[in-house]
Amino acid sequence: MLVQQRRLPNGRNVFSINRNETDYLYKEIFEDQAYINPGAAELSERPVIFDIGANIGLFAIFAAERWPGSHIVCFEPVPEVFDVLRRNIADIPGAAARNVAVGASRETREIVYYPRYTILSGFDAEAGADRATVEQYLRNVANGIDDEETRDVVLGSMDEMLADRFEQTTVAVQLERLTDAVADLGVARIDLLKVDVEGSEVQVLQGMDDAVWQMVGSAVIEIADNAGELDMAAALCHDHGMRTEIRQLPEFGGTNLHVLFAER
Repeated sequence: MLVQQRRLPNGRNVFSINRNETDYLYKEIFEDQAYINPGAAELSERPVIFDIGANIGLFAIFAAERWPGSHIVCFEPVPEVFDVLRRNIADIPGAAARNVAVGASRETREIVYYPRYTILSGFDAEAGADRATVEQYLRNVANGIDDEETRDVVLGSMDEMLADRFEQTTVAVQLERLTDAVADLGVARIDLLKVDVEGSEVQVLQGMDDAVWQMVGSAVIEIADNAGELDMAAALCHDHGMRTEIRQLPEFGGTNLHVLFAER
C-alpha cells in the first residue's frame, strides 16, 4: 500500500490511500454534508462524537472544524487504514482512534478488505454487488453532467476506472460492543453517533445496551437496505425513544443505499 499526501480543496493536507476515494469522501462529507441533518438541533458545546467506520478520518476532520473542542472517538478495524486514520487525526485535540470494529459481540472475525476501494470493505462485502452500486452511482453522476461529450467520456470509462478496484483479501480484526467501548472510555454521553460500516450497521446498534442508548442524542447511519436492515435500524431507534428520518442522496438513486437520521 502506497500512502500519499493529498491536498484537499479546503487547503488541508491529509494522508491518502486512494486518491479517488479521498476525493469522493471529501465531496460526501464536506460539500454534500451527507452526515448532517439540516433540520436537527445543533450539537451542544464541545460535543462527544463517535465515528464508527472512520476510514482515513475525513469525518473526524470535518467534525473538529464544525464543532471546535469536540471529543471525537474514531473506530476503524483494518490495520492499514487505521494507520492512515491515526496520522490524519494526530493534530486534532480531543480526537482518539481505536483499531477495532464495532458489533453485537466481542470476537475476532475476518473482514473482506478492498485495498483499492477501502470504503466498501466489510464483513459481508461482495464484489459484484459493490461494483453494481458504484456503477449506478457513476451513471447518476454522469447523467447530471450537461456537456454530452464529457458525459459520454465518464460513462465510457467506467470499466477502466473500476478495473481491479474490487480485488480483495481478508484480514482478521477485533470486534467490540459499543457498550464495552463506552465503559472503557468512561464517557457520559454521545452527542452524535455516526455509523458507516458497510452492512453491519444493525449489529452495531444491537451491541448497545439501554444505558448507552439513552446517552445518544443523535445518530446518522449510512445503511444499505439489502434485507430489511433499514427498517430494523429504524425500529431499534424508535424502541429507544428516537424519531427518525430517511434520506437518499440523488447520486445513489436506483441503489439500496440510504441515510438514516435519528434524534432524541
